[in-house]
Amino acid sequence: MNGAGAPANERVRVSLPNAFSHFRAALAHWGLSHYVVLAAFWISLSIPLYLAGWGVASVLSLPLLLLIIAVLSYGVSAVLKPIPRPVARPKPGFPSELEHPVLGVFPLSAYDSERYERTIDWRGSSTQLSLSVDSIESIADVLLVATSISQISAEVDSQVRAFAVKRLLPDINQERQASEASALTSEQFLQTISLQMITVHPDRTYEFLYDDGDLLYGHWIEVHGDIERGPIDVDTPG
Repeated sequence: MNGAGAPANERVRVSLPNAFSHFRAALAHWGLSHYVVLAAFWISLSIPLYLAGWGVASVLSLPLLLLIIAVLSYGVSAVLKPIPRPVARPKPGFPSELEHPVLGVFPLSAYDSERYERTIDWRGSSTQLSLSVDSIESIADVLLVATSISQISAEVDSQVRAFAVKRLLPDINQERQASEASALTSEQFLQTISLQMITVHPDRTYEFLYDDGDLLYGHWIEVHGDIERGPIDVDTPG
């Protein structure tokens, strides 16, 4: 992931059922122009087969092509093993874990030697809290930031969620309505996305990372903010 670091359950491989699920979700957002292009492509595939003597069976050209691609993709993903990522080690002079008096012990991230992470309870749900440090001197500061954000969790959570709705939902609903899908309410949008990780920095900035629930075709939703100023920007990496 860009910026905030990928969570432990990073989406590395996609199974065949999940691939079809993503494909169906993408089709739900198609408009008339998309289907016209698809029909033209289908016809261009079918004509050579028809001329070759397939007759009415030539209409199977596109389904057969998609099936071949799906089987080959699934076969390759099943045979090839994911490349193991190197396990991060503490930088010289850095501890292997950080201890917070309230939130507990934060082990070094397995993927980043400048992050310490653990699962916490955030507003009734479990999420990953990542403490980002770039120097020995910044450790005390980032622990203070973790304290601050936990003390005002209700306020920060409400601000971040409202900001995501304001910045993303209008465009999502515009696209859904263009494809004749029903618009989402704020509550439906917030119920669909799910918080995966909170990252805090010594300078009192933060990122909230959400799974998009396929509203943005598998892109992450990352809200950037500052404890004093609140949410500032939102990205959709991935």
